[in-house]
Amino acid sequence: MDLCSDAAGPLAAAAERVYDLLVLAGMDVEEQQDLAGRFQQHRRWRLVPVLYVMAASVPGFAIPAGYRPEMDGLVRGSFDSPAVERRIRAMAREGISEADMVVAGPFELDPVRGRLRLNGIEILLTGREAEIVAILLAHSNRTVSAGEIIERGWGAGADPRYLQILRRHVSNIRRKLEQTPAARSVRTVRGNGYRFDTRIAS
Repeated sequence: MDLCSDAAGPLAAAAERVYDLLVLAGMDVEEQQDLAGRFQQHRRWRLVPVLYVMAASVPGFAIPAGYRPEMDGLVRGSFDSPAVERRIRAMAREGISEADMVVAGPFELDPVRGRLRLNGIEILLTGREAEIVAILLAHSNRTVSAGEIIERGWGAGADPRYLQILRRHVSNIRRKLEQTPAARSVRTVRGNGYRFDTRIAS
């Protein structure tokens, strides 16, 4: 565990060094989401769970914009409180090793290397394509809104420019899947978003 009161050093080394857990404490929610976003500009850090520690004196929970409920955590208290310490230990045990491979039905995605596997077939994806597939597989057989994909993948709002970029990436993903049993797995839910159907390929 490395404790830092200044993020400049860890940010400078973020391209080469990755941890099992990023804990953000002693700052307000805007500072937390900004710092998490700066780490997540490095692709490998996008797989690292973030624990957002909220001061006990702040009323309510402010949810950071980039919060990912399937892997991040929120806890109230001081950094050295027993509740925060327990949460750190639990999340560090799961850590990045659990996030390395995204598994849903017969699909296995290695998002770092951009490899999607299905029944012995390997499909190579770009970094951005792998991020999109990881988001969809994490919510397999359910619709994920275009806005949520854009917010998680780009840290931006779903304006027309980003919607067009997302459509282009989804089209490329479908093209790569079209000669496999997963040819119809990525579905468009008109007016809402996208769904990765894992059941049709089993």
